[in-house]
Amino acid sequence: MNKVLSLLFVQFLFFGMAISAQTVSPIIVECGKKCRGEFSIVNNGLTPLAVSVEARSFSLDTLGHATNRPLDSGVDLRLEEGSARISPKGTHTFAYQLKCSLPPCSVALLSSMVVGHTAEGILVRVQLAHTVYACEKQKDCRKQVRAAAGVTAN
Repeated sequence: MNKVLSLLFVQFLFFGMAISAQTVSPIIVECGKKCRGEFSIVNNGLTPLAVSVEARSFSLDTLGHATNRPLDSGVDLRLEEGSARISPKGTHTFAYQLKCSLPPCSVALLSSMVVGHTAEGILVRVQLAHTVYACEKQKDCRKQVRAAAGVTAN
């Protein structure tokens, strides 16, 4: 009987963790030199969620790992809003316009949110990225950026 109760407790624990997960969609977008886009954050939790968005340029190493840095000088990004409060089980859409004077450019829109705290009272912050690849032409833009960086991994 104790094994059954333990198993049910573990399943409940994992089910509860899955419910509180936050999501961003779409994760990756490819566009031309000038682009308009939007992404959505879904609050799957049972409490309101404050979200702030920060834009960063990034470059890739040969393994495809990104290194973030402040926005490049040739990147003009306009976010309609930089933060929002999302109700429980709610969704919020962030819209943006991006222009790159020297394509290709790669921008990560990092959505930060506090999702809880540790037993010691330390806040736990999660960052979810919406990634935008902008090239002269939209087709295969991400592939072009990865090839230019020498990325060999898929």
